[in-house]
Amino acid sequence: MARASRVSSVSRASLATLVALLAALFTALVTTSVARAGDLQEYVRLKGYEGNRLVGIGLVYGLNKTGDSLKDSTITAQPYAQLLANVGNIRTDLRSLAKTKSIALVFVSVDIPTTGARSDDRFDVTIGTLGTATSLEGGQLLTSFLKSSVVPANRAEWIPYATADGMIEVDPETPTKAVVRGGARMVRDITLSPFEGDTVALVLQPQYAGLPTAAAIAELVNEEFSLSSYSDVARVEDQGTIRVRIPPEEREDPYGFVARMMTFKVPGDLIRTPARVIIDRANKVITVDERVEFRPAAVTAANLRITTITPEIQPTPEQPLADTVAWAGVATGESQRQSMKLRTLIDALNELDVPFETQVAIIHALKRQNALKGEIQ
Repeated sequence: MARASRVSSVSRASLATLVALLAALFTALVTTSVARAGDLQEYVRLKGYEGNRLVGIGLVYGLNKTGDSLKDSTITAQPYAQLLANVGNIRTDLRSLAKTKSIALVFVSVDIPTTGARSDDRFDVTIGTLGTATSLEGGQLLTSFLKSSVVPANRAEWIPYATADGMIEVDPETPTKAVVRGGARMVRDITLSPFEGDTVALVLQPQYAGLPTAAAIAELVNEEFSLSSYSDVARVEDQGTIRVRIPPEEREDPYGFVARMMTFKVPGDLIRTPARVIIDRANKVITVDERVEFRPAAVTAANLRITTITPEIQPTPEQPLADTVAWAGVATGESQRQSMKLRTLIDALNELDVPFETQVAIIHALKRQNALKGEIQ
């Protein structure tokens, strides 16, 4: 008598695709991939070149009854009244502004790139409502002053570095957020420097951080500079930082010294990081290191239903397929020492349109079973 061992909503063609992919995977033994070779600047950044953010408070005007309710939000009414007094010499009180709904108090910010900025450079501005406004559609940002997001101990030194104004582009999904293209104009230079005395710090990119990689890169830098008769210029400070001392002979042109160093070739086998899976829930993206593998395991997945018939039968009204079980088993009959590439399993699940959350649940289930060979971040 025929027996339905698993019943699924997955099509027979999709099932065949999954089975073929899994079968091919499990015939391969564990392999290790090697990162490609590249310049040092691909793996590290210079400490001090982190960029900056300037912030401020501003007013958006010209709104069609979608602005702050000044009756309920006197916080917005205060700068508006001050604006009328400063620009138009108009004296008013908060009560007389109660019916106004054409303005909105907003938070204004601009990100300065790691290369710094010079006077008259322009950058895009991001704004968001702070009051009761329901939409910024049709509005324009009134000139606002932007300062460092870090308040100095002496507030007299907290001076504007840029001004921001202009027509806004509203976020179609969130009308209380918007962008002003090229709206920020620098009024002062922002210059960044990587030098701390006669040293610079190389900061490993997060995906490469680790003592083995840091030590290997420090050794590479020392070997390269030994050709110029410079010894022990690099040392490891921690798992993400390498401190490099600039030799006295190079201190007249420290930027040239650093530029040469950042183009040193790094062999792929020096990048000795753990295999990782990075799950970005906000954007529903799973990034899988080629080296991440898992051994054969059975995983329950509520949204994945797979049909296998033993022996295969043709369904009829008298003998339908039944006995639905909401799980998928992964097994090969091969030695438990063999492994499967997680990246290829994810490809197979995508082929079957398995939801993102179910894929994440499968990855975590494998980790709980100690079947996953890699870190999850």
